Amino acid sequence: MPHINFTFEVLHDWYLRDLIGYKPIYIRAQQTPIDWKSKIGNSDMSTNFKTSYEIPVQKGDYVIREDGALFMLNWNITMHANNQATQSVECNAIVDFTREFSPEIDPMTGFQIGDDGGRRIIVPKIPVSQSEYAGRPDFSGSSGQAGMHPDHLISVYLQWNPTTRKIRLDDEFILGDFTYRVINISLAEVHVDRDCGVLTLNAKRVAGGSVDGKD
Repeated sequence: MPHINFTFEVLHDWYLRDLIGYKPIYIRAQQTPIDWKSKIGNSDMSTNFKTSYEIPVQKGDYVIREDGALFMLNWNITMHANNQATQSVECNAIVDFTREFSPEIDPMTGFQIGDDGGRRIIVPKIPVSQSEYAGRPDFSGSSGQAGMHPDHLISVYLQWNPTTRKIRLDDEFILGDFTYRVINISLAEVHVDRDCGVLTLNAKRVAGGSVDGKD
């Protein structure tokens, strides 16, 4: 049926695409709008997703639609008589996660013995779905405005895989014109065997405004 049934490339691990000899796996799936709204979940970006049992899918899989739109399966898979059913959320950014490293210093001499440290990419470009944090915000002073203002908090969802599991508190990423720092990591949506699922992060905008070199 047009506008409902599509061909998708399925990725159990986003970084498999970088391997030499990678052969994409394709499925046909039915994707339809959901009929609920929520202040907690970004329902406008979510869709119902049903596919046959020919290729097993799992929570956290990325699926790339034939028109290039990128989604992540973010609900547990429900096994029906003739299909696997879940929900898909559209990914609205691709980011690198970076970490600041200190120079390696000899504790006896105080001289540098290793590299210069600096910021390094821990998790290279990966799709995420991000939205405004729906909980109660923290408040802080602002140098540009009088009074107290809510910190800019966002929730970020991405695939749990051997690479993304390296993310730690205080790692950073750039979203639009701003840098964000990870302040909370939740494994609540990761499978108990730690082999698939959705990694949930909360991040706060880093002080200083827009990224250097951007307006």
